[in-house]
Amino acid sequence: MFKKTWIRNLLAVVALIVVFLSLAMNTVQPRENLTIVEKGLRIASSPFQYGFRAINESVNGFFAYFTEKEALQQENEALKQQLSQLNSELVQMDEISMENVRLRELLNYKEETRGQYNLQLAGIIAENNTNLQHTITLDKGSNDGVRTGMTVMNHSGLIGRITAVMPDSSEVMLLPDRESAIGARVWSTREVVGVVEGDGSGSSNLKMIHLPHDADVYVGDSLVTSGLDGVFPGGIQIGEIISIEYSGNGLTKTATVKPYVSFNRLEEVFVLMNSGGGTA
Repeated sequence: MFKKTWIRNLLAVVALIVVFLSLAMNTVQPRENLTIVEKGLRIASSPFQYGFRAINESVNGFFAYFTEKEALQQENEALKQQLSQLNSELVQMDEISMENVRLRELLNYKEETRGQYNLQLAGIIAENNTNLQHTITLDKGSNDGVRTGMTVMNHSGLIGRITAVMPDSSEVMLLPDRESAIGARVWSTREVVGVVEGDGSGSSNLKMIHLPHDADVYVGDSLVTSGLDGVFPGGIQIGEIISIEYSGNGLTKTATVKPYVSFNRLEEVFVLMNSGGGTA
C-alpha cells in the first residue's frame, strides 16, 4: 500500500513539474503586459530556466570540446605532414648541395690537370666490399673507350684500376683489395721504398710491406705512385703513413697507410684514359 502511494505521489509531482515548465516556457517570450499569474510563474520558474540553460550550455560545451579536439587533431596531422615534407626537401637540398660541391671539385681538378691527364668522369652503379674483395662497377665501358688496366682516381688520389670491361660498364679493383699492389715512393724525398697493398682486414687502410729496417720512412710521410710498376703512372697521391711496426727479427718493418681517398664515400670517379694499355 505504501509503495502504491509513493508511486502516485511521484507521478503527481512529475505531472506538476511538466505543467509548471510548460507554463513557464509560455511566459518566457518577451511581452510588455503580463498577467499577475504569468508574473508569478515567471518568478517561480526562473531557477528552473537557469538550470535548463546551464544544462544546455554544458551539453553544447561538451560536444564543442570534442569537435574542437577533432579539428585540432586534424590540424596537428596536417602540420606533421608539412614538417615531414619540409624535412625531406631539406635533405634533398643538402644532397644537391653536397653533389654540387663534389662535382665542382672534380671538374676543377680535371681542368687543373688537363695538360697532364686525360680524365673521363664516371659514376658508380654498384660496389662489392668484403674482407676478400673490394670492387666497384662504373657506368662507363668499352663503348666509352675504357680498357682494362686503366687507372681510376679522383681529386683526392688513387682509387684503383680497371680489371674487367663490358660495353657499357667496367669493374674496378680498389686499393684496399687484397690482390691490389702499387709501387710507391715518399713524396717529400722521392725515395722509392716499396710496394703498397691492401691489408686484407676489411678496412680501407693499406700497408707498405718488406721495408728494410733502416728505410727512410716515417709516420706522417705522404706516399705517391712510383710509376715503376708498369701499372700506374707516377706521382698520383696514395696516402699517409700512420704507424710503423718492426718484424720480430728487426730486419724489416711494415708501415700502415691511411689512403687519401674515402672509399666508403665514393660516388663519382675519373678514368685516366691515357693510362694502362690493356684491351677491352
